[in-house]
Amino acid sequence: MKKNMKFGVLVADKKAEVHEHEIPDIGDDEVLIHNKSCNICTHDYQQWLGLRPQQPYPMAWGHEQSGIVADMGKKVKYLEIGDQVVDNIYRPCLECANCRKGLNMHLCLNRPNEQFTKDKYGYYGHYGCGQYEVVHQKHVVKVEKNIPFEEAGFTEPLATVLQGIERLSIQPSDHVLVIGAGTMGLLNAQVARYFGAEVIISELMENKIQTAQKLHFDKIINPSKEDLVKKINDFTNNKGPSTIIFAVGDTKAYEQGFNIAPRNTKFLIFAANFPAPQWTVDPNLVHYKFWQIIGTYGASLKNWQDAVELLSYKKINVTSLIEKRFSLMDIQKAFESAATPGTYRTAVMIP
Repeated sequence: MKKNMKFGVLVADKKAEVHEHEIPDIGDDEVLIHNKSCNICTHDYQQWLGLRPQQPYPMAWGHEQSGIVADMGKKVKYLEIGDQVVDNIYRPCLECANCRKGLNMHLCLNRPNEQFTKDKYGYYGHYGCGQYEVVHQKHVVKVEKNIPFEEAGFTEPLATVLQGIERLSIQPSDHVLVIGAGTMGLLNAQVARYFGAEVIISELMENKIQTAQKLHFDKIINPSKEDLVKKINDFTNNKGPSTIIFAVGDTKAYEQGFNIAPRNTKFLIFAANFPAPQWTVDPNLVHYKFWQIIGTYGASLKNWQDAVELLSYKKINVTSLIEKRFSLMDIQKAFESAATPGTYRTAVMIP
């Protein structure tokens, strides 16, 4: 008789449950991963809040997971039972023209969309918050065993940050303004600093300001209490920011950034939000001020591998970005925590 597995499921707006079905069989080229943790990202709790009606139920959610190799098919190479791994949930084919060019994996011409395809058990999603998942070996990435599982779960979000910073071509002489010091804002800030930039952070919430300070950022501005333009000029010797990263999807944040930007500024639209924020940009300003407005989403395979190595060798600090941990059986409480404004990552620990 086959053994069963438990997994987290979003079944309706503001309702998360733990369901159970048999552990799927693995093929010759597949790996059975025993997940040990899964972090709840903005994407996940926005669906739980009912802000992503385009995403179906029941959703076997989760994509910031990490675990160990529990079993594998006879054709699997380069992995061993017990290896600590993460799952590349983008599922690139690695064969099409775009994959061969090393482009963002969302541009894969043959990429399946498991978020909108029901499996044989009647669920959508990756089962990232499940005890087990079956993954083709080409999507399994090994990490060092010295890193906690919930920290390894930052591979995907860190890879997306690396993609954005890569598109900005950050230089050591750059002054980068990060608007928003949430989880993704502080990841952007750390990566920009890693590449040598001087980083300024704009943030309204005191607890997030304190977390930024713990990560040794000292150029922090609370625009509700301080003159944003004056402080930026003080920090940049009146040059202003060369780059502005919008790490929060908010109309006021966009207005703030575009109102203070000098000539030759690059803008990175990192964050999305639902419902979509509004913004108005005068195209003449873009024209005469040499502005560059850059969108970013997802990551390349290189970004993914670089993220694994940065986390494995502790080049980026994510310890301060994990605020609470819940057991899988307390998944509803975990989502209530994750969706609380001002909260950093909530980790679901999986037995």
